Formats: sequence, structure tokens, C-alpha cells
Amino acid sequence: MANQVQKLAYVDAKLGVSLPGQQTTRTLFDTNTATVGQTYFEFFKNFAGKTALETNLTTNKLDSAESMVIKSIFLNTENTAAIYADHCLLNIYVGNQNVIKDFDISFNSEPIGLSFDRLHSGVASDRRVEIRLLTDIVIPPQVNFYATLQLSNTGLVAGQKLLCEFRGYGKLFSAGNSF
Repeated sequence: MANQVQKLAYVDAKLGVSLPGQQTTRTLFDTNTATVGQTYFEFFKNFAGKTALETNLTTNKLDSAESMVIKSIFLNTENTAAIYADHCLLNIYVGNQNVIKDFDISFNSEPIGLSFDRLHSGVASDRRVEIRLLTDIVIPPQVNFYATLQLSNTGLVAGQKLLCEFRGYGKLFSAGNSF
């Protein structure tokens, strides 16, 4: 079985990415601000008007010399209400493929409290959820990606913020000795 470094190198080689890169841990995050009663959210699609504290991207593609392996998905809301306690469906798209389809994250939060990864307690919070993945998801260079979250409750309060964060291993552009 290939580890995350080998998997990322394999995908990059298949796509013809031969530029040198700096190996690093990587975090991609995006925040949405809810309107009254909103239950459907799209992350990593619209970056207009967002500050550096709300997103660390300007487009939903990585640079031509960058790539990433998603190891965990983190969702957070600033509200203390138990929005993840009801059934919520998470979808992640890379390119034209739905790599995570209708994943119910509610089982990893309070009060249901069954942690998927068994590395932390699911009952720690009903507004923060982290899902560690058993299968690595690769975001290749220059390929669109985004996530959607469908809540089953009646919606959120206007102005409430939701954060979606991908955490994992990545490769950044490194000029090496070429400059």
C-alpha cells in the first residue's frame, strides 16, 4: 500500500508535473456566511470579498506546481447550537468526480458521539467536527475542487459563519537552484 508521499508523487507523475517541490503540511480553508434559513453551503467556489481570515485561496485550483493529499476534513461553526447533531450530508468534488458522496457527518458530533477515527471523542463538541480519512484524497495541480454541505435543520441565523478546512500533506513550488 502506498503512503501519502508515494501517492502524491504517482499522481503528479501521471499528470506530467516534473517541477521540484517543497514537501509540507498543508491546510486549505474557506468560510461561508449564512443567510436567514440557509441549509445548503458551497465551499471553495466563491472567494469574492473574503478576508485572509475567511479563506486562504483566491481560486479553487492549486497552482501548477502544487498538489495536496487530504488526510482530514474539519468543519466548524461559531454558533453554540447543535447544527451537526441533525443529519448533515457532506460532498467533496475533485475535477468532475464526486470523491466523497453524501457523507453523514452527524455521527461524529454530539449528542450522537461516535467518533469515526477513534482518535478523539465525538462528544467533545456539537459545533466542531473532524473526520480523519482512511483513504487519501489527492487534489492534483490545476484541477477544480469544492465541497458542499447540506444541513437538515431549519437553517442558520443570518450572519453565522461556517468553516470547511482540508488538512493534510502537500507540495509547494520550490525554485531550488534555478534562480
